[in-house]
Amino acid sequence: ADTAKLGLDKIGVEVNPKNKRIPGKYEQTTCTNVYAVGDVLDDTPELTPVAIQAGVLLAGRLFGNEKEAMDYRNVCTTVFTPIEYSCVGYSEDEAISKFGESAIEVYHREFLPLEWSLSLSRGHSFAFTKVITDKTPQQNVLGMHYVGPNAGEVMQGYGVSMRQGLTFKGLTDTVGIHPTSAEELVTISVTKSSGEAADAGGC
Repeated sequence: ADTAKLGLDKIGVEVNPKNKRIPGKYEQTTCTNVYAVGDVLDDTPELTPVAIQAGVLLAGRLFGNEKEAMDYRNVCTTVFTPIEYSCVGYSEDEAISKFGESAIEVYHREFLPLEWSLSLSRGHSFAFTKVITDKTPQQNVLGMHYVGPNAGEVMQGYGVSMRQGLTFKGLTDTVGIHPTSAEELVTISVTKSSGEAADAGGC
C-alpha cells in the first residue's frame, strides 16, 4: 500500500519507515481518532477478506459496543499456482522464532493424491502436508500447511478448527473421508525429528 502521499505525518500518524505501512494494535494508529485497515496496516496479511473482516469488526467496536478484535494469526491463505499451496497459522520458521525449536513438534507427510495417480502426465509428483504443534501436554496446533490439489478447499475447514483451539489429538481423532487429500492431515503421524520417511503408505 502506498501511504507516502497521504500526509499522515501532518496529523501525527506514524508509519514504519521500512515499508511505509501503519503500525496499529486493534487497527488504531498513533492518532487516536484515525484507524487503519487493509493493506496499509503493518504486519497483517494483505488479503481482501482480511480487510473486510477487520473493517466489520472495527465498525462494531466503534459504533456497536462490540469487543471482538481481528485474529490476524489464524487466517487461511492459498497460492493458486498449478500445484496449490495453502496454510493457516504459524510457519515452521515463525514457530521456532516465537517458541523455540525445542518447544515445537513438526509432523509431515508426502502422499500421492488420487486424481494425480490417474494422470500419466504428472509422472511421480507428490503432495505434501505439515502440522506444527507445541509440546505442551495438549499439543496445541500452531500451524497447518498443504501443497497439492484443491488446497483452498482443503484448508478452509481447518481454519475454523484452528480458531476454536485445535489440538493434535482433536485433529487425529477425527475420522477422515476416504479417499480424499484432506484426510492426510487427520492421519498424519510421522515427526520430522524422528528421521523416519514422510511418505504415506497404503491405499
